[in-house]
Amino acid sequence: MENFLTSLRELSPLWIYIILFLSAFFENIFPPIPGDSVVVIGAYLVGIGKLNIYMAFILTTMGSISGFFFLFLISYRYGESILEKKFLKGYKKTIFKVEKWFKKYGYGVILVNRFLSGARSVISIFAGISKLNPIKVFFYATIGCGVWNFFLIYTGYKLGSNWKSLIEFMKKYNKYTFFAIILVLSIFITIKLLRKKINR
Repeated sequence: MENFLTSLRELSPLWIYIILFLSAFFENIFPPIPGDSVVVIGAYLVGIGKLNIYMAFILTTMGSISGFFFLFLISYRYGESILEKKFLKGYKKTIFKVEKWFKKYGYGVILVNRFLSGARSVISIFAGISKLNPIKVFFYATIGCGVWNFFLIYTGYKLGSNWKSLIEFMKKYNKYTFFAIILVLSIFITIKLLRKKINR
């Protein structure tokens, strides 16, 4: 991380802005990419006067929205044909149930998707498969991305040289969020199975 930060400081602001945008974009498509951490580093560079806070916010938000919407459009266009693949036919009933649930609560999930780092890609994919309204998806995704990136950039900027503490916090937050999502899904599935058993 230190070497990466040193390399960034040596680049021109233009290249740093490009890196911030691309990391925010690809983090949606390839979740292992630490997009949030790069945004925090960008906030630190804002604090030392290397970057402009408004440009950093706009470009990271644009990158996040673009990445999310890219997956959404791909799933919107090709989702049905993907579900017809042989290896997914056995799961089609389950996928249909998730799709039905997503159509009911989808826009609220999209609004908070940036706060669910372990599920961002899955949310955009199911939003596309569920054929949610693209304009509404873009609107809610923009609000969610804007609030989340503002929090990261402003907090990282205020922390200054202590930006590493925010990254550590983000790692713990992401881990606990991931386990919370798994726990909620497990409870949801268990309740469904119990209800089905009782009804029988």
